[in-house]
Amino acid sequence: MNKFSHNGWADGLSVFVMRVKEKRALKQLVMAYIACVLLSSCASTEEGEELGNDIDYRGSDCISIRTIRDYQPLDNRNLLVKAGGKRTYFVTLAISSFEMRSSFRLGVDSRDSWLCPYGGDRIVFGGSSEMGISIRSISRVTAEQEEELLIRYGKIEPPELQEPAPPEVKGADVEELG
Repeated sequence: MNKFSHNGWADGLSVFVMRVKEKRALKQLVMAYIACVLLSSCASTEEGEELGNDIDYRGSDCISIRTIRDYQPLDNRNLLVKAGGKRTYFVTLAISSFEMRSSFRLGVDSRDSWLCPYGGDRIVFGGSSEMGISIRSISRVTAEQEEELLIRYGKIEPPELQEPAPPEVKGADVEELG
């Protein structure tokens, strides 16, 4: 009898075929996973994610210190600064400040008359410590962007969708006799 029997060759072939099928199944599984990840990253889960897409969160605008009129904290790290000429700026601090919400005054530490997110300029909030906080970014925003930011940070309620006025129904005209 031959030492290479017909059954040994068939067994080897079936093991080879099984390995090929396992590789195909594994490849299909990996491809399906990649497809799911790509599709889920493209899908939007909420309409609110579209808010603020046109706002420059890495802005490098500067504000003339003399024109600063008011500020509104949005959270512990972001605030809106109102300046003259109905200009509003979205300011992001380098670190969070818990004093910002309770402070009644805003000071600036700058080498010149401009508040910028570079050059070591800092914002100082009143309170027990007079330590300034570096600025990460400043972006000028429009009135619409300001409203979007106020909605996003929960400072104002979003405008309710107004129901359209009922359509006018043409009916019989009434004449007055007199």
